[in-house]
Amino acid sequence: MPAYTTETIAPRYHEALVDWQKKNFPEFSFLEENWPKFYPTQTPYQLLAKVGKLNSESIGYGRFAGHARFENAGDMVGNMFYSARDIIRAQASTELGSIQQHRLTLEKAPTDQMKVAVLRIMAEELRHAYQMFWVLAHDSSWKKPGHPDIAAETMEELLSMELGNHVLDAFNIPFSNFLDNVVFAAVIDLVGKYQLEMQKVFSYAPMARSMGPMLSEEGFHIGSGRGFLKELAVGATNDSGHYSISDIQKALNAWIPRGLEMFGNERGGETAVAFGFKDRNNGTAQAEYHGEVREVLELINVEIVKQKVKEITAPDARSVVREVQDTGETVKDVRPQDLLFVPDVKFFRKRGVEEIALMPYDVTGNLITENGHPITGEQYLGYLATVLPDYYMATRDFATYREALLGHERVAPGSYGW
Repeated sequence: MPAYTTETIAPRYHEALVDWQKKNFPEFSFLEENWPKFYPTQTPYQLLAKVGKLNSESIGYGRFAGHARFENAGDMVGNMFYSARDIIRAQASTELGSIQQHRLTLEKAPTDQMKVAVLRIMAEELRHAYQMFWVLAHDSSWKKPGHPDIAAETMEELLSMELGNHVLDAFNIPFSNFLDNVVFAAVIDLVGKYQLEMQKVFSYAPMARSMGPMLSEEGFHIGSGRGFLKELAVGATNDSGHYSISDIQKALNAWIPRGLEMFGNERGGETAVAFGFKDRNNGTAQAEYHGEVREVLELINVEIVKQKVKEITAPDARSVVREVQDTGETVKDVRPQDLLFVPDVKFFRKRGVEEIALMPYDVTGNLITENGHPITGEQYLGYLATVLPDYYMATRDFATYREALLGHERVAPGSYGW
């Protein structure tokens, strides 16, 4: 039996989301009709809210720890009301934004399996957006006396969002090829897993009840991304793939910094913990995420080594991976450039602590200097051109970064030696 009950939202909002789907995701009808064919052991897809069980009736973290969770948004005190709304709004925006991104390159999938998997990911993201609409729409207390109807305003805003005006930067970057779909599922959906896990403790009960069902579906997204990333990397190694290891690495270099920034400023997040919205601050969650991405790539590198060095065992392949990456030397014909790596947390950051954001760090985390001073913004742009995909550097997202980088240099040259 499912560990959740199901709910629908008012016809007004249900129909508005269906209209959004018809415009932004018309392929949904094909997947819905063929779901039993592609996923015969899975519960038939339905666009509805799944309301899970709380792991505890009381608040576990922050200033209200031990108190009963808030069932009504209007009972949250002080800034909690609007802070909770902002988290729900951001979550829904990521779901809708990712659908718009995935659709751009859906037809470029190398295999039918990859295409159908992305269709399922998109469909489940649509359900997650529906889930956030339920959190807002089922609770009349989102409209306080003397205040606007926060739920209605938020949902209307979300339905009007296009690529370029979503809440988080990672969901405003257009996909250029199917490698973006795969890397996004592997590393950006992984951030989603961390956010959902942290929010299982949410002091607003309807949000907490939404996390379990969403997490179970997020697992498919991440697993698909990792599996397809391994398939593409192995294909690149034996020259049967659609992309090179360099292509894959450059895509990782572009996406992982945006994933890191989804956690917020490394020194922030204490307010969310104080309100009982999350169980970890930003820096802790970000570090755990970065470590997990490193582990994922190590497993893929083991498969790369096994392709290059015949009849090697997995433990020995792991040893080769670590030796190559620790020494920077070729081991058993495996070169550093044959393997994938996680760029340092300081590389290519738009946001974050002052000593990191818009500073010229290379992929290994070293500050690039000339004559003892950080290189200029223009020089750093030249470096980035060697480690990022050409197509990404033509996006509005990168143009925004370039403008911020050069503006940062002009505003405070003395601060950083520029």
